[in-house]
Amino acid sequence: MFRVLTKALILDNDKILLLKRKQGSFGGGLWDIPGGKLEFGESPKESLIREVYEETSLKVDIHEPIRVSSGINEERNKQYITIVYLCTYKSGKVTLSKEHSDYIWVKLSDIEKFDKIYYVNEAVNEYKKTF
Repeated sequence: MFRVLTKALILDNDKILLLKRKQGSFGGGLWDIPGGKLEFGESPKESLIREVYEETSLKVDIHEPIRVSSGINEERNKQYITIVYLCTYKSGKVTLSKEHSDYIWVKLSDIEKFDKIYYVNEAVNEYKKTF
């Protein structure tokens, strides 16, 4: 099976929003960025708007993609394409969905202190190089 994921590297001034995945799920206990699977008929940006709102109740401005990566989960027999977009916080207060147990706004300089899913590191490194 092949899936496309859209993810949001959300900036608010000099901070990035991280969400902690619940234990028992894929990547349980790791820090992630908001986003999820593209649904049939959605554009990547439509998917991202929906996923960010479902997971956080936030509204964001979506800018350009900053990272595209591919990964394989052999246990689930799935291949993923992950598109990470640079986003800026627009409005709302974080309200977590049932997928996550915690959230934090992290200074870019402190992001290395957190145990994150691999594509978060890739996206942050790309952001640092580009901006």
